[in-house]
Amino acid sequence: MHPSLTTSFDPRPPSSPRGRQPGAFAIHVADDPGRHEVEDFICRVYANRYGAQIVEFAPVLVSLRDPAGTMVAAAGYRAAAQAPLFLERYLEAPIETILGGHVDEHPSRDCIVEVGHLAATRAGEGRRLIHFLGAHLAAQGFQWVVGTLTRELRHLFLRIGVTPVELGRADPGVLGEQAASWGSYYEHGPAVLAGHLPQAIRRLTRETRRAELDR
Repeated sequence: MHPSLTTSFDPRPPSSPRGRQPGAFAIHVADDPGRHEVEDFICRVYANRYGAQIVEFAPVLVSLRDPAGTMVAAAGYRAAAQAPLFLERYLEAPIETILGGHVDEHPSRDCIVEVGHLAATRAGEGRRLIHFLGAHLAAQGFQWVVGTLTRELRHLFLRIGVTPVELGRADPGVLGEQAASWGSYYEHGPAVLAGHLPQAIRRLTRETRRAELDR
């Protein structure tokens, strides 16, 4: 494991909603009393979909509720400058080195964030969560989002106009005995991908405006 690094980023800006506010996008850090509910939600979705047992969560979780207050989507993220990323287990070098070999720049670790645990129980809610989460991460100053995406999630991003850069295959062999706890997840072709956040937000904004005009 790489030694933990420090950064000054604050995962929860003062205006971030928390708790059970209906229709709200909420941020859940380690001391948030509502975090356990989000973890349970993610566990249920992954168990139902893949037969997976999630035992490790990102340090910051996010959730989305419908107007009635029911949780409909959740995810998690980890700043690369704070700690080793889960997906770096699949890579032969640090994420900033691998990413720099695929794009026309040499991104610093400070500008990279890993997103994972994307879970939704209703069609369209995962997409809506991505819009909120993208804006939140951009406000934190991140430039690159990386994650391990299944075929289904890659198709979701393509449908909303975001074409991620593939950095490598997610090989379950690197997890050893832990791979068994992921059920059928690795049968869905997960790969490590990256997206340039400012560019993705511009595309998401255009897609949203186009959808509103078509109504």
